[in-house]
Amino acid sequence: MNDEWTMKIVHVIVNENDKSRVERVTRFMPEGFEHQYVTPAEIGSAEGDVIHAHRWFGCGHAAANYAAAKGVPYVVEVVQSDLDAYHKLFVFSKRGAENVLAEAARVVFTSQSQQESLARHLPSKTADTVFFHSMMLLEALDPFWMDNLHIHPPTALVHIKLLYIGPSDSHHHLDAVHHAMKKLQRRNYDVTLTVVGDLANEELLEVYRNHDIFLQLDEKTPSTQRFAEALSQGLPVLYAPDSVCDGIFKEGQAGYAVNPKSSDDIARTILNVSDLFGTIEQHISRLHPLSQFDGKEQASHYEHLYENVRHI
Repeated sequence: MNDEWTMKIVHVIVNENDKSRVERVTRFMPEGFEHQYVTPAEIGSAEGDVIHAHRWFGCGHAAANYAAAKGVPYVVEVVQSDLDAYHKLFVFSKRGAENVLAEAARVVFTSQSQQESLARHLPSKTADTVFFHSMMLLEALDPFWMDNLHIHPPTALVHIKLLYIGPSDSHHHLDAVHHAMKKLQRRNYDVTLTVVGDLANEELLEVYRNHDIFLQLDEKTPSTQRFAEALSQGLPVLYAPDSVCDGIFKEGQAGYAVNPKSSDDIARTILNVSDLFGTIEQHISRLHPLSQFDGKEQASHYEHLYENVRHI
């Protein structure tokens, strides 16, 4: 790339959280790439070589209309909230949303489970078109966690300390966990649960390091961020099957999928992790430095993505 070469990327976002998520990657891209961030309402004033809608619903239609009017390619990213919105639509209302994916130069999925879920619901012809030009790129982790990687000593657990992070209105996901804990405690296992809300990274760092197993049992969790944070601190994760965390690593490599509504399954898996804690910690240490979640690694993928779609 020479000094005079530039490519203007218009990022269509919903809010500042989207912008922060995207900038974890764009900050590492070469200087020849110029980035503009707009909401769907602001896209008319944008000028770019490639349009990237960072949400299928909320951004996709605006990006597709702009791209058609300007004759430029567009990329659509599919996140968990998009799938939730899509599944709520009546069949006759889905056609327009499906066309946004089918006509995109590339479709980016942020987890394998999202891709598989959508594949089961799209019309077969549309699915073939979409997945022919799709790719998977995990959400980049905040650099703070990449700079503070940590592994627990690989020893058996005596006091099993569970951790859950989430807003108070999400605690209903823990009902089966509480029942599982009671079952284990009746068998004389020393197991406790800590529940915290959103904290600053520095505070959260100490919380992670003072616990043993992280719970991410919400089937509709929108992001892999907490999953990746926990792994960066050496915590194996129990996650819901078919959630955004499922399929990133092989079963047992970073944790286990567990039925979030079954106290028996949760109790059994907690004991399994406890018994194999030293082995699992060794598995997690081999995953470091978590390159799949590294913004620097993601930047090179996005660089190739934009260069390729520009010529479509």
